[in-house]
Amino acid sequence: MSAQLVLTHKRLGSPALLLLQGYLILALAGSLLLLLPAAQNTPTSWIDTLFTAVSAVTVTGLVVVDTGTIYSALGQTIIGLLIQLGGLGYMALGAAAMLSFNASVGLRNQAMLSSFWQLGPELRLSDVIRFSLLFSLGTELVLTILFALHWVPLLGWQQGLGTSLFHAVSAFNNAGFALFNDSLMSVSAGWVVLAHAAGFITGGLGFAVMYEVLVLRRCRSVHTRLVLWATLTLLVAGTMLLLLFEHNHTLAGLDWQDRLLHAFFQTATARTAGFNSLDIAAMSTAGQSWLMLNMGIGAGSGSTAGGIRITTFVLLITGVVAALQGRTETRMLGRMIGTESMLRAAGILVITLTLLLLASLIAFWLMPSAAPFTMIFELISALGTVGLSMGATGELSQAGKTLIMAVMMIGKLSPVYLFTALTGNPERPLRYAGGRIALG
Repeated sequence: MSAQLVLTHKRLGSPALLLLQGYLILALAGSLLLLLPAAQNTPTSWIDTLFTAVSAVTVTGLVVVDTGTIYSALGQTIIGLLIQLGGLGYMALGAAAMLSFNASVGLRNQAMLSSFWQLGPELRLSDVIRFSLLFSLGTELVLTILFALHWVPLLGWQQGLGTSLFHAVSAFNNAGFALFNDSLMSVSAGWVVLAHAAGFITGGLGFAVMYEVLVLRRCRSVHTRLVLWATLTLLVAGTMLLLLFEHNHTLAGLDWQDRLLHAFFQTATARTAGFNSLDIAAMSTAGQSWLMLNMGIGAGSGSTAGGIRITTFVLLITGVVAALQGRTETRMLGRMIGTESMLRAAGILVITLTLLLLASLIAFWLMPSAAPFTMIFELISALGTVGLSMGATGELSQAGKTLIMAVMMIGKLSPVYLFTALTGNPERPLRYAGGRIALG
C-alpha cells in the first residue's frame, strides 16, 4: 500500500468513518425499535421503517409513510429521540455526559468534535458542548410551550403536549418531521408557523455562532458576522423572489400578510428544515428552482442544518470576483481571506456537484420512468438534509429508497466534512516548476 493510500485510509478511518459508523448504528437500532408492534399503529415494511429512521438520524425529514398516523405515541417518541441524537450529534451528547462526571473527553474526540462543529481556536470545546446542550434543551422547551398554546386547546393535554414537543425537537434540529400529512399547510395560526421558523433558523446558525453572541456577547469573529449577515441577506432576497415567482401560483388569492408569511417561511425552510406551508408540487418552476438553490446552499457551519454551508457559498462568490479581477486574495468584512480558503470552498462545491451527478445517474438508471426535474429536486433535498419534496419520495421503488437513504447519510456526514477528511496538509518535500494553463 502506497504512502498516499495509507494517508487517505487514516483520514477516512478516523473522524469521517467513525461518524458514519455511529449514524448507521443509530439508524439501524432506531429502525428495529420502530418495528416493535407497540411503536406502530399500522404495520409497515422494514425498508420503510429504516427509511424513516435514517431520515430522522440525518435530520432530513423525507418520509415514505405518514409519521402521524402510521406510528404510535411510542414510535413518534423514538423518532423524536433519533432526531435529537442526530441533530446535536451522538458524540457531543456523549462528551457532555463525560464532562458532567468530570471525565476526560480524549484528544481524538476533541479534535473530531471541534472539526465537526467548526470551532475556532479561541473557543473551548467543553464550554461550547455545555452551552449547546443547555441552549438546545432551553430552546426546545420554549418552543414546546409556544406550540402548546395552539395545540393543547385543539387536541387536548396529552396529544397536544406530545405534538408540541415533537414539533419543537423537529424544528430546532432542522428535521422537518411533522405529525400532519400536509406538514404545516393546515396550520391556521400564522404565529405557529413563524415559531417553527424561529426554531430552525436559530438551530441553523450554528452553536459556535450562538455561543459567541449569547455567552461572549460579541460578534467580532469574521465567521459569526458572515453567517449573520449572509443569513439575513438570503432571507430578505429569497422572500422577495418567492413573492415574485409565486405571485400567480401558490400565493394567488392570499392577502398580503399571508403572501409575506408563506414566502418568508418557504425561503427559510429551504435552507434548513424542510417543513412546508405551501404545496411544493404546485409551485412554479422558477420557485422550485429557487428552493433547490437554497437547499444546496444550506445554513451555518457546525449547525443542525446541511448543504455546502452559507459561508462556503459567500466565499465562492467573493472568490470568483477576486479571480476575475486577478487578485489572489479576497476581502471580506475588513479581513483578507487567502487562496487556501477559496480553493477549499471550490473543492467543496466540486465534491457536492459530483455527488449530485453520480446520485442522479444512479437514480435515472434505477428508475428510468422518473421525472428528471422532480427526481433531482428530491436528491438535492436529501443531499442537503432538507426534507422538502415534490411528492416523489412516497413513490420510490425499494432501490430508489436505498439510494435516497445513502444520499441522506452522505449529506449528514456533509460534503464539507468529507472534503476535510480527504484533504489536509501532508508534507510535500518536492516543489515543481510552475506552469500556466489558459482558462476561459
